[in-house]
Amino acid sequence: MSLFSSWIKAIFIIALAFPLYSETTLAPMPEARSMPQCKPYSDEQDYCTREWDPICANNGKTYGNTCAFCREKKKNGDKFDFVHFGYC
Repeated sequence: MSLFSSWIKAIFIIALAFPLYSETTLAPMPEARSMPQCKPYSDEQDYCTREWDPICANNGKTYGNTCAFCREKKKNGDKFDFVHFGYC
């Protein structure tokens, strides 16, 4: 009887622990993001929105969002490029 109760306990513990691990292993992959497209941001635009979606450029600076990155890139004559999303 002791062996049977040990198996029941083991199965019970596994059943409790499974949802903790299955939630992370079955989660969808994060969305793949492509390079920011600067065409929509024209030179005539005087301002950018204040949404926070940081972009790291190869000049070592972090820009607040795609608009700020593209405006600064155009202002500097395309002297730097996109590296990755997030902080530098």
